[in-house]
Amino acid sequence: MPPLPGPERETVNSRFNQVLATGIWAISAVIAVSLFLIDRTSQLAYLVPLAFVNLLVWEGLWRPTLVIKDDGIEVTNPLRDIHIPWTALVNVDTRFALTLFTPGRKFEVWIAPSPGRSFGYRSAALAEREIRRVSPHASSTVRPGDLVTSESGAAASLVRSRWELLQTSGLIEAGIADTVTVTVRWHWWVISPLVVLLAGSIPALLIAG
Repeated sequence: MPPLPGPERETVNSRFNQVLATGIWAISAVIAVSLFLIDRTSQLAYLVPLAFVNLLVWEGLWRPTLVIKDDGIEVTNPLRDIHIPWTALVNVDTRFALTLFTPGRKFEVWIAPSPGRSFGYRSAALAEREIRRVSPHASSTVRPGDLVTSESGAAASLVRSRWELLQTSGLIEAGIADTVTVTVRWHWWVISPLVVLLAGSIPALLIAG
């Protein structure tokens, strides 16, 4: 594939989610240290549910990403990875979250939710007024989730820009979306420990209590 303008790989993370995860881990570290300072060994059983919470935070808040490359889109959601080749993509929507459509299927991107209704409509109204000020005869309705100031809008803009660039460059074969495979890989190496830790948390809480 010939080189295209711009970066070959764009990675999108949720800064808010990662800051939240860091805060939870900091609190967990304080709790873990305090458990070792308490003169009751049974209290160490709290480390099991604490480990469950920390692993869940890593999988649900820290790890999810969106990677946009010339060969497709890689979505890392909680519990599964999704690879969507550009030839399989048929639509990009932001009604509730950035959602990527392929024939008969749709995949929401965890890190790119649409803004809250009240915030989104206020922002959309401001955006529409600005459009009309610059171009009075323009007819445009801005969906809150498409605003580039929102997580869904910013991510959708990157996806649409790369998709359009590949289409105009003639690098995406049209009409074969139904025949292209979308790869979904479940995170069994994380799901299994989560199930074990969750199951172990119940007796651990009983022992510590």
